[in-house]
Amino acid sequence: MFSIAMKSLRSKWRDYLVLFVGLMVSAAIFYMFSAIALNKEFLLANSTTGIIVLVFTIGEFLLGLITFVYLNFANSFLLRLRQAEYGLMSMLGAKRKQIGMMLMQETLALGVISTVIGIIAGIALTSFSGQFLMDLLGLQLAHWTGFSFHAILVTLAFFVVLFFLNGLYNSARLSSQDTLTLLTADKQVKQPKRRKILDPLLGLIGLALLIGGYAMMPNVLSLGITGFILILIINVLGTFFFVSRSLKMLTYALRGSRFNSRGLRSFLNGQLMFRLPDYQRLLTVLSVIFGLALGAMSVGQGFYRALPEQAQSSQPYTAAYTTNADVKDLKNIKWQASYHYVKGADKVVYFDGDEINAHHIPTMIYDGVPNSTPKVKWMSGDEMIQNPDATTDTLIGLANQINGVQFDSKAVVLKNADELAEKGTVKSAELVKVADLHENETVLVKNAEREAKALDSTVQKLSGSYGFYALAKSYFGGFEFMGIFLGIGFLAMLASTLMFKVLSGVADDKRRYRILTMIGTSERQVTMTVAKDLGTLFFIPLIIGLLDVVFGLNMFKAILSDPYVGFVPSLIGILVLYLAYYFLTVVIYRRLIKA
Repeated sequence: MFSIAMKSLRSKWRDYLVLFVGLMVSAAIFYMFSAIALNKEFLLANSTTGIIVLVFTIGEFLLGLITFVYLNFANSFLLRLRQAEYGLMSMLGAKRKQIGMMLMQETLALGVISTVIGIIAGIALTSFSGQFLMDLLGLQLAHWTGFSFHAILVTLAFFVVLFFLNGLYNSARLSSQDTLTLLTADKQVKQPKRRKILDPLLGLIGLALLIGGYAMMPNVLSLGITGFILILIINVLGTFFFVSRSLKMLTYALRGSRFNSRGLRSFLNGQLMFRLPDYQRLLTVLSVIFGLALGAMSVGQGFYRALPEQAQSSQPYTAAYTTNADVKDLKNIKWQASYHYVKGADKVVYFDGDEINAHHIPTMIYDGVPNSTPKVKWMSGDEMIQNPDATTDTLIGLANQINGVQFDSKAVVLKNADELAEKGTVKSAELVKVADLHENETVLVKNAEREAKALDSTVQKLSGSYGFYALAKSYFGGFEFMGIFLGIGFLAMLASTLMFKVLSGVADDKRRYRILTMIGTSERQVTMTVAKDLGTLFFIPLIIGLLDVVFGLNMFKAILSDPYVGFVPSLIGILVLYLAYYFLTVVIYRRLIKA
């Protein structure tokens, strides 16, 4: 049976190729996430990126879950494609146990081969993606490596177990069907049922739930976590009833219309009518997860792209330098001043009050209103001497930078230069604010690296908007990195799942398309009809997912000034991959229709 299984794989290589590529992509991304999460030397040497580990671990779990679902649909397609062949084997004397064993061997062979090649691709992907991640984080990450023995074992073990379980499921499913069912499976047609009262009622409820969920999304902050969970439940239920009932009512409404009588629209409407009962759960899941994937990528990129603006609006100055920085190379300087200080014991830094009186210190004042822009207030040295608790965040941030820490420093303002000199060696710090962070990024990076090296610190611990930008970049850059690859993996699995679901029903559709050919429909018209037929199925989750994201991004207005800033780049990337799967499905489907 093993030799028959191998011959079967070779003879059906075109049908297995798409499944093979999808599994290889999944294994490669899964390996990359494992290699990052299990690299202890990397984590210990780069503590600021530690939060990414939890994200990648969750990503692994989600990717594994969607891979299992994808594998189920994919093998369902391949099983249905060959069940007549299995029925013929059974009729010729092969035992169910033997056929089941052959199916298990095919599944495991395909799984092991795709996983091994996926791991090799994952090693290369991890190695090459390292520089991409470093650019996003703005860091040089120590101990980054593409090869991880532990990640190889985890990936191999996970996918072998996954394929073994799937093989058992397919074998059990095959054993439950008798020979006649296997031989005639492609000749069975399910007539959709119509409930004249319940269907329109549930259809209207589905529309109302979707509209209600979209209306609640902008107010999620006032609704709290309970409201957020309620929105998710309403959205999922609304999507299900819309797909299963609202679209069903639409197909019946179009049956007698003038629009439906033109060209082959009645045929396309009939195809959708027959498919909806079998596709309603899948299309609901695809719509929701498509929206979540696009939303996650949009928010991740939105955070990352909004960082410069947020950094500049949250800090009163761009950078502070205690070394000889190239301030003259900065463009469009809006404010610049020098202040003398003395670094004392116990993380205390002293400043000259007379100097601050002459050149007031800017600080940010928040009015407590969510998503409001803080205002700049200029404070004198006398104000801070009279009320030490009013010492500005600006001086405390500068004290943290001088001490090479992120928190716990104390800034003390003294009356004059004489009192300052009594505390120790007097040094100076130059504060500067530029109009555009991006325009000056090259000079700011060079100055920040020099400053961090002189203070034996890191760029992320520097004060000012650029230090805040570097710190935030180390977090959100990693989230964007994870979001991009997880989004690609999710979308690849989701689109492949829909593709295999479509292809698994090709036997039912083949007779209908043959009838079209028999009544004089040209090859070109049949191809265009196939494209429209499958386009409808791909179009439904795309539109619902897009609406979910368009309305759902309003939930992030409290933390993002423009939550849509990352939407268009994410949408373009997702559409390219999604349309590629659509056209591939059309090509394979058309070839199977002709066969």
